[in-house]
Amino acid sequence: MQKFLGTLKNPRNIILMALAIAINIAIGQLVTVLKLPIYLDSIGTVLVGALLGPWAGALTGLLASLIWGLLGNAYAAPYFIVAVVIGALAGIFGKRGVFTSQSPQAVGAVVGGLFFFALALFITTFINIGADGAMPPMTDLLSGNIPLFAGALVAGALVGAFLIKNGGYAGLAGIVTGVVAAIISAPISAYLFGGVSGSGTDILVASFMASGQNILSSVLAQGVVSDPFDKMASFMMVWAIINLLPKRILESFGDDAE
Repeated sequence: MQKFLGTLKNPRNIILMALAIAINIAIGQLVTVLKLPIYLDSIGTVLVGALLGPWAGALTGLLASLIWGLLGNAYAAPYFIVAVVIGALAGIFGKRGVFTSQSPQAVGAVVGGLFFFALALFITTFINIGADGAMPPMTDLLSGNIPLFAGALVAGALVGAFLIKNGGYAGLAGIVTGVVAAIISAPISAYLFGGVSGSGTDILVASFMASGQNILSSVLAQGVVSDPFDKMASFMMVWAIINLLPKRILESFGDDAE
């Protein structure tokens, strides 16, 4: 905690956190307006956590949610606890070197395969939503599109092995963070907003409910489908940013990380 307070005394770190908050709100608002079935509103939080540690990441997530709420997004503030956990996890993973350590090529292949599979699942889900808003059972969705999902896994594995290469650890950390975020946010969405969060993922919730599931199950199912994909993308973007930073700048942030 003492080191964290020292981190806040560095003007550069305050500027980074302020910029991260602005990035979260700007991208998050754009995604909300476009009604995209993804969030991307935690990229700045993950970046701060990765560079400055879990306390700074948690504080950035908290402030971003509260400020976004004050700016007019009624759904943002109640999810502050989710943003805090995301920032803290990014910091914990950052301290363990997932954004800078070189992972085996096989890990990159696994992450790439999972990413492409999730993308294919997203697209297939929306294509197969019925006129009544109901979604077919997931087992039917998967069994009826085996060539598509198999092709996505293979393509993703190849992309991961040859493009992601050493960034696999960050992708896996994003998946874990997404699952945790989905579990924490589900009760908030279900009991506070009736499953509606004002984002493009609402259509997934409505489709699960139309298929016969209750509110909590529908929100949790939506989170399990979208959150790991979303956080994996955010973590991989931060991994790319960090690996583009000059070594001396990266090391200077390491000195401040609590």
